[in-house]
This record gives sequence, C-alpha cells and structure tokens, in this order.
Amino acid sequence: MPTRIVDLTLTLKDGLRTWDIKPPFTMLPYMNAATFKLGFSTRLVVMEDHTGTHVDASLHFYDGARRTPRGRGVAELPLEKLHGDAVCIDVSAKRGDEPVTAEMLAAAVEKQHVEIRRDDIVLVRFWSGTWGGDAFLAARGLAKDACEWLLEREVKAVGVDHPNLEGRVADELGNADCPGHVLFLHPDHEVPIIENIVGLKGLRGNCIHSSSVRPKPSRVTGTLFDRWLCRGGSGKATGAQCFPLPASRHCVTAVMSPSYYTSLYR
Repeated sequence: MPTRIVDLTLTLKDGLRTWDIKPPFTMLPYMNAATFKLGFSTRLVVMEDHTGTHVDASLHFYDGARRTPRGRGVAELPLEKLHGDAVCIDVSAKRGDEPVTAEMLAAAVEKQHVEIRRDDIVLVRFWSGTWGGDAFLAARGLAKDACEWLLEREVKAVGVDHPNLEGRVADELGNADCPGHVLFLHPDHEVPIIENIVGLKGLRGNCIHSSSVRPKPSRVTGTLFDRWLCRGGSGKATGAQCFPLPASRHCVTAVMSPSYYTSLYR
C-alpha cells in the first residue's frame, strides 16, 4: 500500500492569532545572507508556548498555587504519554453551539466502528468547517461528561481540532473553569491535551486492510515525543514526521521541525 501523508498541524504565519485572547505569532527578520558575513539567513520568532498546534501539560492548570498539587511541565512529561495507538472520533455533524457529550461520543464510536483501548490517544473532530472560519471560536467542544467518559476508558492523550478542548467557555455556559482541562491535567491523571489539530477529516472511516489479527478503522500508531524542552513550560507548539509500521499499524511521530508541521503517514 503506498504511503499517503495527511498534515495535522496548523501552519504558522506572521500575525496569526490562534485564539482571541492569545498574542499573535510574530516572525521578524534577523540575519540576512546577503549582508551577514557568514552568509546565512535566520528569522526571530516570538510566540506564546500554546501557539498553533500544541500540547498542554499538567503545569498549564496545576501551578501549585491556584490549583494543587503542582503538575509537571512539558520538559518533565514522559515520552510514553504521547506515544501509542490513536483513534479519531468525528462528531462534527453536531450544531456548533452544541457541546460534545459522553452520549455523543458513545454513539459516534459505535456508528464509526471505532474501538477505544486502554492507553489509546483519542483525536476528536468537532468542527466541520475550516480552521478560523465563521463562528469557529464560538464552537462548543468537550463537555465534562465527555472527558469523564474518555478518562474511564483510560486514554492517555486527547486531541481536538480547536484552540480549546472545551471550545467556547463562558460563565453562562457553566464551563468558565475549563472542567475538561481541570480533569485531564490533574497530576493524578496527567492526560496531555493536544489542541489546534487540523486535517482530521481525512482520518474518519480509514479502513485498513491487512493480514493483521486486529485491523481497525481509523487506528494509527503514533508518537508525539518532542517536548521543546523549555523548563517551566506548560505547553509547546509541536510538529511531526511519520513513519509507516507493518501490517495494519501506522505511525505518527511528532518532532520539532522548522515548519512546525504534524503529519500522518498511512
């Protein structure tokens, strides 16, 4: 079977804001090959550590002050937390202002023939449009009961196609405290959250035909292992390269790259 690449990472460009409360991604000229004695060009990048496609570590919400106990930052996160099999659940047919509930996930898993196993990485597509389109930031994401449903299945990482796991948060919605973040990132659970994933539409219903004992639709094997080792960082922008595995297994390996991209080889 030929290898096909599906890009899962939001492209960063100067001025891009990945959420309305976040600073823009800034890229400035730094060294110019035409004028620099050593003859090469570089750029100076200024960005928040939750810019674009990124991973939330426990320290993001558990700093030991507002919430205890203190969680681990990205530099302390075990590589195993972001390595393993993954499944994609598509609930993007819902209304944008409708939260993703446990009942909705359970129905989608049954309809899409997805099996969630212990230590799987679960990717949830809940936005049907293009990234940043009309009403994008107003879209609702995972409700608390959906996060509890995933936690009961002992998943080890959760990714979404939105800047925020819960989508829009507000006092009137009863989710201003970001309950999914509070639940997943508690040091007792330490389920990393991957946000601003793009391209999940290409994963839905991906039936894998092989002689493997357990071929499964929408299943990949992956690694999101580079953590951009910044001491004290509560998150990191991430990129990926991927390598195919034998039989029905597929591999997504996330490493930092100059273009900050995440890809899925399949």
